[in-house]
Amino acid sequence: MKKIGALLICSVLLFSMTGCGSAASKESSDSDTSEQAIESIAESGSEMVESAEDDNDLAESTEQDVEEKTAVVCFSATGNTMAIAEMIADETDADLFEIIPAEKYTDEDLNYSDDECRANKEQNDPDARPEIENDLSAVEEYSTIYLGYPIWWGTNPRIIQTFLDIYDLSDAVIYTFCTSGGSGIEKSISDLQTLYPDLQIVTGKRLNNASENEIKEWVNSLSD
Repeated sequence: MKKIGALLICSVLLFSMTGCGSAASKESSDSDTSEQAIESIAESGSEMVESAEDDNDLAESTEQDVEEKTAVVCFSATGNTMAIAEMIADETDADLFEIIPAEKYTDEDLNYSDDECRANKEQNDPDARPEIENDLSAVEEYSTIYLGYPIWWGTNPRIIQTFLDIYDLSDAVIYTFCTSGGSGIEKSISDLQTLYPDLQIVTGKRLNNASENEIKEWVNSLSD
């Protein structure tokens, strides 16, 4: 009987030790699993932060590229204003765009002594919007625009209003320049600012027969 009792006691002790060992092993396993899960979450969070930072860097880089883009946009019926536009584009390292009328202006169209000539009729009609032949939608991507035109009847030709009606330049700073037979640019700037109050048409200059040095001086003065 004593032997049987001793055996029973040993069995109970052995079972208890085995049970405790299993529990400790399970707790250790659960702890390892929890630590691995925490490490995995931390790594994922770090990767997400790095990815977000990369996206922000790309967005900032793209925004800077857009901000640095400059365009010269010009309407020139006889070529005088285009010659100035080309010098401005060279000086500012800008892209040059020409506003091309769907119906070209002939010498008769520009015969200002004839009240019935096309230019006179358009300038006398505030609602006139001569059609533009070419697609100029790319100019909407530019943040600085030099807008050039000849002065007709003391102000800008109506085709300039066609251009500004069609394309969204609300994010751009617009400098104007002109050529003329005698009139200044001030009235055309005032007229455009009144017609397009949401645009940043800030200043302009008459550049008849301007030299490269005069162009350079004017462009540099705009950044002072």
